[in-house]
Amino acid sequence: MLKELIEIKKLGVTAIKLEYESEYYDEKSAFELAELVHRVGLDLCVKIGGFSSVQDLHLCKKMCANSIVAPMIESAYAVEKFLLCVKQVYGNSYPELFINVETKTAFENLYEIIEKCSKKISGIVLGRSDLKKSLAIENPNDKIILQYCEQLSEICKEKGKKFILGGKINAYASDFISKIPYLTSVETRKVIFNKECLNEENLEKFLNFELKTLKFKKNTYNEDLARIKFIEDSLKIKELV
Repeated sequence: MLKELIEIKKLGVTAIKLEYESEYYDEKSAFELAELVHRVGLDLCVKIGGFSSVQDLHLCKKMCANSIVAPMIESAYAVEKFLLCVKQVYGNSYPELFINVETKTAFENLYEIIEKCSKKISGIVLGRSDLKKSLAIENPNDKIILQYCEQLSEICKEKGKKFILGGKINAYASDFISKIPYLTSVETRKVIFNKECLNEENLEKFLNFELKTLKFKKNTYNEDLARIKFIEDSLKIKELV
């Protein structure tokens, strides 16, 4: 695992994500992964299970997370509650904070959400997987999804926020991503990297690394199996590597 982390860092990976919303991580596996990430000098980004999950925030603090993502933000109040919980755990000194905007409802309330972010929220992550489901759209590369991305891209640029794109990132997403005017980073479920590093060869290595992290966990669950299938389909392989 250490060797692979060093390799993908050289390819432009800036952070490794630890996911509590869509996956189960036992504490031992989580802390082992965090230790390896810090050892090679990469940032550790933790996506907590819910925007008010105090328990997850305490785990973030113990693991020395460099950034925290709050999922499923759909209202200004959700941002406010997230910030209150962060203050409860961290006080006035906290990691970089991001919010996930990933539903039709979130976009309907987008301007109120942005205003509530103030200077404490560093950026916004758009999750294409949930967004397409929320809009009842099959293809994450659909032009309607792109329109939502372009809208959020423009707002983030105007407000000086980082903009990160995630959700069903594979080789088929490259053309889609190239059309977004302002984008600071791209993420798979496990890897965050600079937009300029997106090419088929690098993405294959990033997704292969993600397979290894899934195997690294002490137990594999149904949600892991679904993700493994997506990666295998993306890489067009039949066995884990």
